[in-house]
Amino acid sequence: MKVLLAVDKYYPAINGVITSVKNLKEALERKGHEVKVLTLSESISTHVKDNVIYIGSMSMDRIYPDIRIKHPVNRRYIQELIDWKPDVIHTNTEFSTYTLAKDISRNTNAPMIHTYHTDYEDYVHYLALNKKMGKPLVKSYIRHVTSYMQAIIAPTEKTRLQLQGYNIKKKIIVIPTGLDLTKYNAPVSEEETDNMRLHHGIRKDVPTLIFVGRLGKEKNLLEVINYLSDYRDHDYQFLIVGDGPDRKSIEQQIATTGLAPRTIFTGMVSQDDIAKYYRLGDIFVSASQSETQGLTYIEALSSGLPLLCKKDECLDNVLLEGETGWSFTNEQEFKEHLSYFIENREKAKEMSRKAKEFADSNFSSDAFASRVLEIYEDAIKNNYQKKRGLIKTLCHSLWDRFPLV
Repeated sequence: MKVLLAVDKYYPAINGVITSVKNLKEALERKGHEVKVLTLSESISTHVKDNVIYIGSMSMDRIYPDIRIKHPVNRRYIQELIDWKPDVIHTNTEFSTYTLAKDISRNTNAPMIHTYHTDYEDYVHYLALNKKMGKPLVKSYIRHVTSYMQAIIAPTEKTRLQLQGYNIKKKIIVIPTGLDLTKYNAPVSEEETDNMRLHHGIRKDVPTLIFVGRLGKEKNLLEVINYLSDYRDHDYQFLIVGDGPDRKSIEQQIATTGLAPRTIFTGMVSQDDIAKYYRLGDIFVSASQSETQGLTYIEALSSGLPLLCKKDECLDNVLLEGETGWSFTNEQEFKEHLSYFIENREKAKEMSRKAKEFADSNFSSDAFASRVLEIYEDAIKNNYQKKRGLIKTLCHSLWDRFPLV
């Protein structure tokens, strides 16, 4: 089967969506399928490498850091994908490469599948909109995007219910995101781990709380910091792995609350090394409620880290309460669970073992790819193209006559 995956950012950049798409690509290829990725370049230049087509793009940092939009390029790159004739197109974005993928679908009659990764209601403040103003815009646009799809994949039940709340009538299938677990199971020498601790000033004899992710307002890391600022019952250290637009305010809050001696920032780390950083922690903490797939939660479990996360629907079927971690709704619950974990070392070891076993059994990328393939096959079997009115037909005809996209 020929599969075209569309996503606006791709490796070597790092985020949850990129990891999800990269793992799917590699799992599909292991199963013998031909896969190409359509994404945006980090410059205005377009290039192709290892079946990944990087379309030239422009920065939109004024709206949101690291966001880019496609730049006009020679149409031959898109025509080559049309001539390749993909059997199915799987979009993982709602913007630049989605529009290009839609054009390729229209010219090849390839059915389209979409994974909804991002809850945009948590990002409207970057456009100087509050949720009340932004939510109708989000709902309307997502309805438009999904109207071209034969099926939508939701990483969690939370996401499925959200899309249903947008009055989307297309088939929505919940499939937890798969991970390439090999790097989380790969042996790492004690010497290498000790050297990493030494490099970052991490004490081996002190329980380590770890957060991995983008340092953005939507991750709500300040709530965890505020809880920890008044937590003096035990000795601990807080390891923050990642970077982002909210880092300065997080650092200021840590300094203000007196947490600086306990806190270690690593900054952005290579995706190839991320599994090694999880091994520096003892328990994963997060207060984010913007997750649609909770990829870092699965990564943490795969690394043998129990979770201490703010209660959210995305944790359903990911966190087994009291077995692979705990959820909290307020400061008291957060502190009670953390104290129990630190005080009961045998229980902590048991939870670590259960976390890893649970992740290994439920979240492999190969199992994920097998379920996605079933959706592809159904879409190909029941393929249809959305009918377009006269005005849209004329617009598309004019579009085809331009040498640029």
